Amino acid sequence: MDPVTRRFAVCFALVTLCASASVWAQDAKNVLDVDGGKLKRGPNEITVRAIYAPDLGKPGTTAVDVAHALNAIAKVGGNSACFDLHGFNESGGNISSDALSAMRQVRDLAAARNMITVVRVFGPHAPSSERGRLEAAKTCARLLKNDRDVLFLLEGSNAKRLAREFKRRTVNLAVASPEDGDLQVVTQPVPGERKRPALLLGAVPVELAEQAHFILPEGEESYEILDAASALIPEHYPWTPDNSSLTPEERADGWIALFDGKTLNGWTVLGDKKDAWQVHDGILERVSAGSLGVRTIDRYGNFILRWEWRLPEPGNNGVHIHAPRVGRSSRIGFEYQMLGDYGEEPNKNSTGSIYDVLAPSVNASNKVGEWNASEVVIEWPHVKYVLNGVTVQDVNFAENEELRPRLSEGFIVLTEHNDSVMYRNIKIKPLP
Repeated sequence: MDPVTRRFAVCFALVTLCASASVWAQDAKNVLDVDGGKLKRGPNEITVRAIYAPDLGKPGTTAVDVAHALNAIAKVGGNSACFDLHGFNESGGNISSDALSAMRQVRDLAAARNMITVVRVFGPHAPSSERGRLEAAKTCARLLKNDRDVLFLLEGSNAKRLAREFKRRTVNLAVASPEDGDLQVVTQPVPGERKRPALLLGAVPVELAEQAHFILPEGEESYEILDAASALIPEHYPWTPDNSSLTPEERADGWIALFDGKTLNGWTVLGDKKDAWQVHDGILERVSAGSLGVRTIDRYGNFILRWEWRLPEPGNNGVHIHAPRVGRSSRIGFEYQMLGDYGEEPNKNSTGSIYDVLAPSVNASNKVGEWNASEVVIEWPHVKYVLNGVTVQDVNFAENEELRPRLSEGFIVLTEHNDSVMYRNIKIKPLP
């Protein structure tokens, strides 16, 4: 091999190696594993709070329908969807490619929302005979051995042997089973410390503590139970807005002061660092890192929301609209993007964008350091964004495949993006 060809081959190999490492690094953050009695997703601990939606991974289910279901689970505090594995043949020796694609569609859409998937291997579509179930376990292990970002649920008849055979062939996959799983499936809460985490089927633990894993059955009641269990303490108390900052005309027209300029009444700071946001001189300011944003106590559907905001220095912030209890709000609800990008060409991540989906018609932001005035008008599915008096978005979400499944009701969240930001004059007018 001549020197030029050798140098080219070495460079190509390095590029290929770097690309492979990059793909692994991207996937590694979603890998599920049990370490020290804790379930982890990548380096972080995670707790399974799932609702069972059996047909979510059925071949032919559209991405929009899957997104709708995932968003509904996240709205009430669920971070996981559990569904049946479809596509086994009668002997258990194969799974259709359509079924595998449908399963992975759910996994990918869940990952984009910072959610995980729990695949119930032996649901009604698996072989019923003991021999067929054993063969199905082997087949599942063979075809899904690289799906390390999925939790596999193996229960039912002869679950101990099935889990053992599955784990013997796929030592890297996370498995929940009554016996011989990484998580032990139980039907009653298990108190105290355990070598293996427990996965409770059919009920919510008494306390939603870390590592209190559970799967609720399908049905509206499960959504109501999980929503109530996930509610933060301030949500249990009535909130009376202080509308003294509004004009008599605004009060008569139905406006509510979401921020009274003096306190954080009506809001809750998410995360551990409660003093990361402070109120002074009629301004709500993010002064330090450590929070997960500031969220309204109440949910809202149709409304007009107005606020003024200022970036003291170039930065990245935004307001999440129709935000869920958990998950990636900008994908489950949507975001009004706010950047220090005065004078730049608009794109789908510019100030006034529907974050990562639609660019504003024009970048109407003021210079960094100056106050901006924003407005959102929602008469679902119609959404309008206004920035400094200019309409920058006028969208029917029902006509956009990416936006169609977004939540039509939720919290309002002032986001945490590691940058300074100030807010004032936040007010809302609920609409029918």
